[in-house]
Formats: sequence, C-alpha cells, structure tokens
Amino acid sequence: MERHDGKRGDAPGEDIRKTERPEDPSNGQQTGTDREEETWEDEGWEDEEIWEPDDWVIWDSIAEGSREPIDDDGLEGPLEEMEDRDNLPDPEPVDPEDEEIRRLVLEAQREALQNEVREQGAPKKPSFGTKAMIWLISLAMFVSTFAFIFELYPIAAVDFLRTSTKLSEQETIQAQKQSIVSVVTPDGAGTGFVISDSGTILTNHHVIEGHDRVSVVLPDDRRFMADVTEEYPEADMAVLETGEEGLPALVLAESMNLIEGDPVTFIGNPLSFRGVANEGTVIGPIRVDGLGQPVIMIKAPVYRGNSGSPVLDRDGHVIGIIFATLNHESEGTVGLFVPVDELYRQRDGG
Repeated sequence: MERHDGKRGDAPGEDIRKTERPEDPSNGQQTGTDREEETWEDEGWEDEEIWEPDDWVIWDSIAEGSREPIDDDGLEGPLEEMEDRDNLPDPEPVDPEDEEIRRLVLEAQREALQNEVREQGAPKKPSFGTKAMIWLISLAMFVSTFAFIFELYPIAAVDFLRTSTKLSEQETIQAQKQSIVSVVTPDGAGTGFVISDSGTILTNHHVIEGHDRVSVVLPDDRRFMADVTEEYPEADMAVLETGEEGLPALVLAESMNLIEGDPVTFIGNPLSFRGVANEGTVIGPIRVDGLGQPVIMIKAPVYRGNSGSPVLDRDGHVIGIIFATLNHESEGTVGLFVPVDELYRQRDGG
C-alpha cells in the first residue's frame, strides 16, 4: 500500500492545475442542453495554465507536519503546521449551546468562591467588600471563559453551527445525518457515511491508512467493528464493511453533474462536533498532485474533522467526498472534494 512516502504534493515536476471555463455564449442564460455541455470532462488539461497554491492542507494528522508543497517554481519551504486534528482519540461531542456552557461554568466557579470564603471563617452574610470581590472575580472568569470559547472556536467557525441548526430543521437533512458516522482508529478519528443498508461505509483513505480493521460510531453512539475491504489511495477513498443490516444509507449519484455556481450540501464531524450540516457553492475543478484525476473546489466552511464528509446535490445524492482544503490565491480558503465518479473508475480498475 503505497502512499507516496506519506506525503501529497512532494513529487517534483508535477503541477497543480485548474480549468479555465469557456466563455458562455448565452451570456449567463443556460438551457438544459447548455448545462449538459458545460459539465466538466477530463479532456484538454495539458494546455491549461499552471496554478501555484500558497498551501494545500489535506485533513490528515496521521503524518502531521510531514507534508510539503509541490516542488515547483515559486514554492519553497514546508507547509504551515497542519490545522487538522481528525485523528484524535474519539472526542466527545461538544454542546453547541455556548451560553449554557458559560452559565454552568460561572455558577460552579461562584459556588466554589463562596465555599472558600465560608471555610475561612467568613460570616454567613459576607460584607459588601467580599460580595464585590466575588462578583469581580466571577466577571473576570466570565470574560476568560468567553474568550476561551472563541479562541477554541473562532467566530467564523461558530457561524457554521448556526447554519447547521437552520439546515437541520429540514426533514431531509435530519434523515441524511443518520447516515454519518465517526471512523475511529488507534491513531484517531475521521468522518464516514453509510452507502448501503448492509453496512457499507465510504470514507477517506488517509483516515484509515495503515489499518485493516477500524471502529465505527453511529449517531446514536452504537459502535461496530468494520473491515477495510477496498483502498484507493490515488482517489483518497476507502470502503469499509460492518456487516450490520438495516443501517440508513445515502444514495450515490451515477456521476457528478455540476457546473460553477451550483449549490451543494455536506455533513460531517468538524471541530469535535457531530453531524454538522453546511452548504457551499461549486467553484470549479482543479488538479492536485498525488491524485490521478481532477478534484472539485467549493466555497464552503470546511474545517478539520470534515474529512470523509459526503457532498450532496440538490436531489440529496452523494456526488463526492471532502478530503482537504486549499488556500487559493483569489478565492481564499476553499474546500476540495473527490467526485463520486472516481470511486466507480477505481472499482473498474482505474
């Protein structure tokens, strides 16, 4: 099982490329025929301009810090420190209700201070100065707790929880979340999703790399052992089998049929939260070193832990799987997903 020496983007002479979309003769008005003609094909990549990224972060902490940029003009030195922490020991889900967390913490802190005062022989009714001191310390603790939460979860990251809450009001999203699982190895954890009612699961190859058997945690906290039955490192995909019947499954699209500007939805376990739904917009295809075929860029809030998240089209069908983010020179930080077509191609022998 070869993994290019544990790195992606370190093969000299290979370029990261992106497509330049052809001009639209309809001036933005697309018919059904136009749309079909504008879907991306794998032809004509050789003549496209080379794009040199600032960095490309694959959500993999198994080989954390080992990745380097492509050995090409304008790219020198190691990547910034890996942001992802997918492979942590099965983290407990964090309650998104930050206000409630702060309230409980402050109450406990205030009670501890009052107990300490009583233990030191203070009167049952503390003086005004003591009360003021307690409240001042509590206020300082409140500010400290508030700052800690937003240091741990930046405002942009907290915003995606609000979006998830809104999306999760939809019955379709609620049902889809039941198919999202945590894939746990001795090295850490990642996201996966059920693709058959007989317990077949799809995830990223880098999540399970080096393991033949992993643990799978369902949304209701049931756990199963799963065998790694298919590995496709060239597409960063892996298939697991739990042997469990009756698991709710997502439907794989026959192919990815999207164009620039199309909306997508994805569901995963970012930042130790579980079953977070979010939405994004398709930007376009791009070639990255280490993968055999183009991947798709999306403008979306993709964070560490989203590796293995299914990308869904308007019909709720899986069109791809998220595996990395990229710092794009004009688009900023974007998510990357491998189209579902790659799974079919790999199964057919590549």
